[in-house]
Amino acid sequence: MAPIDPHSFTESTHPLTTHISLSLYFDFSSSTIHAAAILTLASPHAGPLSLDTRSLTIHQVLDPQTLTPLPFTLSPTDDPIKGRHLIVTLSDHSSVLIVFSTSPSSSALQWLSPPQTFNKLHPFVYTQCQAIHARSVFPCQDTPAARVRYKALINIPRQLSAVMAARHEDRRPPVAGETKAFGSSCFDFDYESLWCADGRVVEEFEMNQPVPPYLFAFAVGELGFREVGPRTRVYAES
Repeated sequence: MAPIDPHSFTESTHPLTTHISLSLYFDFSSSTIHAAAILTLASPHAGPLSLDTRSLTIHQVLDPQTLTPLPFTLSPTDDPIKGRHLIVTLSDHSSVLIVFSTSPSSSALQWLSPPQTFNKLHPFVYTQCQAIHARSVFPCQDTPAARVRYKALINIPRQLSAVMAARHEDRRPPVAGETKAFGSSCFDFDYESLWCADGRVVEEFEMNQPVPPYLFAFAVGELGFREVGPRTRVYAES
């Protein structure tokens, strides 16, 4: 085995991820995201699968079809550039579900408290994944060699809104049970109750064009927009 990229743990003999489904619950009080990701591979794979992570807590790795646990290891120490090496052992699987949480030290996530915003009423968060920081938002093959499509459910306080480098599909109330497919029972707290709590809203996005992980991007806050053309908007703080 040989690495595809000197700045990634991705192995040349492992199939690349082609699609990622994300469930993201934003906890502004702790500057963390409680999340799950279903990674779909280009072909079924048996044996180890190497993924990049940084500043992530891995709660569980599961078979997305049966929600049975899959063996995994996480390197005990950080590589100063690449972060931590997550190795999942697959048995002819074509997808894998990873339940995880980010940390306040995520190198891609910039959390702003209300006093740091324009109106000084609500918090704000945005991403900067270039060049190799997507791995601090979700486990992935964080190399331009991997081109992925993705969709995301973003659960945020109702008074906020989200934008993403993807097509906006819907803004709606949370639906009971919609996180079960993402292994929500693997958290050490009641994820379902948090997801469906009063005052929360879900924004849905989908990116159908394969892009490298460093182009994954979102922002959440008190956002407004102005139309500047028939298909163009500029978003900024309200």
